[in-house]
Amino acid sequence: MPRQQTGRGTRGPDPEGSPTMTAPTARRPGLVTLLVVLTVIGGIVSIIGGIIAMIAFGGFLIAGIFLIVLGLIYLAVAKGLADGNNLSRSIVAIVSVIQIALAIYQFVATNDNGTRNSALGSAIVGLVILLILFSPRANEFFGSRSS
Repeated sequence: MPRQQTGRGTRGPDPEGSPTMTAPTARRPGLVTLLVVLTVIGGIVSIIGGIIAMIAFGGFLIAGIFLIVLGLIYLAVAKGLADGNNLSRSIVAIVSVIQIALAIYQFVATNDNGTRNSALGSAIVGLVILLILFSPRANEFFGSRSS
């Protein structure tokens, strides 16, 4: 007898014929998917930047390698976010908190309106990321994959 999707998990006999019931998992929210896509784009841009730094600017070998490694980390974190990995969620949250703190410092430490506007925008982006990561639907998604 084939397994049946019930909307609450998979029901039906396992390969040995015993009845089983798997725990339901929450679907990934659209905004979490948006964060995954933006993280992938960031990773790809970083890798391309690293390659360009190494090829076009010969003397920037260390910077190029750093950018490529950073891009690979971005891609790994994006995969983790897509899979509902709480470590990836924590990494993004920590980076966002640091981003907000640096933006606040930049906003307070300068008198240049352009820099202050940029800092304000950066803080808002960091806050939006945190709101998405810890929204009720995201909590349900990440929580359903933590067991």
